[in-house]
Amino acid sequence: MAGKPKVVVMQACRVGQPVIDVQQRESSPPQELSALRESQQEAETATGQRNFDVDDLLILYSCFENCTGMLFGHHGSLVIRTLVKTLYRHACHRDLDNLFHVVKGRVRRITGKLRERRPELYVTQTPIVMNTLTRDRKLYLFPEFHGI
Repeated sequence: MAGKPKVVVMQACRVGQPVIDVQQRESSPPQELSALRESQQEAETATGQRNFDVDDLLILYSCFENCTGMLFGHHGSLVIRTLVKTLYRHACHRDLDNLFHVVKGRVRRITGKLRERRPELYVTQTPIVMNTLTRDRKLYLFPEFHGI
């Protein structure tokens, strides 16, 4: 996957993790982190490329850090539902970064209206878009596809 763009959609509440002692973390890194570092080192030696963790990423987080995302019982996540609807309508003529920003605006507007009606139940949710695509890359899904 070196040099290839990667798209990640994170639908999860980003409520803070418990604080871990820095000395404890340095003495024994989590097993998953050790495995990730080993595979990254192998990829770096095989391809000669570095910075896989920040290059060529397009990420859509469902909300800010230390915030919760909204789920609606049988209907699921508002972010995922809005993303699917937006992709279905606009994937043929807009790039993914642009679509993620459209989703961000729509979710913020919808949750803002819900919060106005029932502030004790709802919060305004703002998805976050992080783009580190190199060389001003644009990612398109199904260009020139106009449905069945």
